[in-house]
Amino acid sequence: MPTKSFIFVLKIKIIDFINIPDFLNQRVLEKTIIDLVGSIGYSIEKLSYNFVSKQDLLKLNKKFLNHNTNTDIITFDYSLNKALKAEIFISMWAVETSALELNQSIENETLRVISHGALHCMGFKDKTANEIKIIRQKEDEFIEMFHVKQKSNV
Repeated sequence: MPTKSFIFVLKIKIIDFINIPDFLNQRVLEKTIIDLVGSIGYSIEKLSYNFVSKQDLLKLNKKFLNHNTNTDIITFDYSLNKALKAEIFISMWAVETSALELNQSIENETLRVISHGALHCMGFKDKTANEIKIIRQKEDEFIEMFHVKQKSNV
């Protein structure tokens, strides 16, 4: 009796977005992150972006970083050998606050923070004025890449 062959295709998501804001196109965002990471010579094993409340991010900040302050992003980086693997937690409350203070759209400030987490995993720092200048340039490139891709998908 002949046997049947089955081919199963398992597509594993390399980027997860939990509670992503409705104003972001998830498909375009995923492609833009992949392109940013690739342009710097890295790949993605697994990135998890978690959009959480102000209170939840404060709890994480206290528990893992011993900081008693609100922040916009916390990145837990498990990357090895130029393959990104990280859990990233983002407070939209903090992002919205920063957007108002910096006279930015909430969308652009959210994109900035999303790219910021990935950039840290690739070794970009933000302690000195020169490091801040470099990481901001990369964030701006990411924001522009996202908008170009979004327009081409309309």
